[in-house]
Amino acid sequence: MEIEESRASGWVAWVLFGGILLVLLGAVHLTIGLVALTRPEILADTRSDHLLSVPLTAVAWVHLVLGVAALVTGVGLVRGLTWARVAAIGLAVLAALADFAFVAVYPVWSVTGIVLATLIAWAVAAHGGEVADAYGR
Repeated sequence: MEIEESRASGWVAWVLFGGILLVLLGAVHLTIGLVALTRPEILADTRSDHLLSVPLTAVAWVHLVLGVAALVTGVGLVRGLTWARVAAIGLAVLAALADFAFVAVYPVWSVTGIVLATLIAWAVAAHGGEVADAYGR
């Protein structure tokens, strides 16, 4: 049995990290969406309730949809699927824009989110194909 040397760079770890973060982010969004639908009194009168003049039910459905999208995209990204790389870049850009909107409210978390989203989007764009190569696709 011959051992083959991998041509993947260290940036593959960032791609896989991005996939894992998307799965976790999807789980968090699904949880928040389900809580907002089933027990809205828990989230009522919170800081987020005052940022947008949108009904909590609408916010819950947005969280549910984004949660499912992030969860499915994260699994696809870890598996090296092409459509997941495109979706992951789109979700990372969306996350960076959302973090930018909240820089005045949560400066440290927002800047951290922007840096992570940018780094992961670049890693996926530049080295996402290496994950697919590792699976032999």
